[in-house]
Parts: sequence; structure tokens; C-alpha cells
Amino acid sequence: MENLQLFLLILQVIIAVAMIVLVLIQKSDGDSLSGIGGGSGGLNSVMSSKASANILTKITMVLIGLFMLNCLVLASISNAKKKEIQQQLEKTIQEQEQNATPEASPSQVPAQETPSAPKVN
Repeated sequence: MENLQLFLLILQVIIAVAMIVLVLIQKSDGDSLSGIGGGSGGLNSVMSSKASANILTKITMVLIGLFMLNCLVLASISNAKKKEIQQQLEKTIQEQEQNATPEASPSQVPAQETPSAPKVN
């Protein structure tokens, strides 16, 4: 499971770098992804026929989908690991509680003399 998580983390970094590069080399007109953030074209320009014909935009959209899917898979793997570790800790705590020797009750503890203040003549 750790090897899969490591592979997916490396893949996540590669996808992120590829997305950054693709977004930076695209034109800043309305036919690029800059229109999504309130740019000149808005969301409609991304879905127009002009934008869909651009290969860079298509590749970027695929990478966005892969990035999101990879995030979800990594989160589920992390959650499963967390539950596994929590179960192991609870099992260890229960074993230690069962093996612990009962502590002496206060009535069994010998009474200690309390120190007194030095006597002044």
C-alpha cells in the first residue's frame, strides 16, 4: 500500500507541473483557461467550439480530471491508513490494560510520617 501511495504522490507532482506548464504556454485570450476565473471570456468561451478545438485546452482538461481523481484516491488511502493505525493503537492499549498489575489501594500503602517544622528554643 505504501508503494502505491508513493507512486500516486509522484504522479500527483508530475500532473501538477504539467498543468502549470500547459496553462502558462496557452494564449491569454478567451479561448484559454484564464476565462474561468472571471477573465474576458468567462465560462462560455471555454466550452465554445473555438476552445474545444485547441489541443492544449483538451490536454489541460484531462490533466485536471486526473489531478482531481488522484486527490480522491490519495485521500481515501490516507483515511484507510489512519483507521488501521487507530485500530492497532486501541488493540495495544487494551492489551496493556489487561496485563497491568493492579495498583495498591490507599489502605495498603504504608503511612509516611509528615515532616514537622524544626523546633525553635
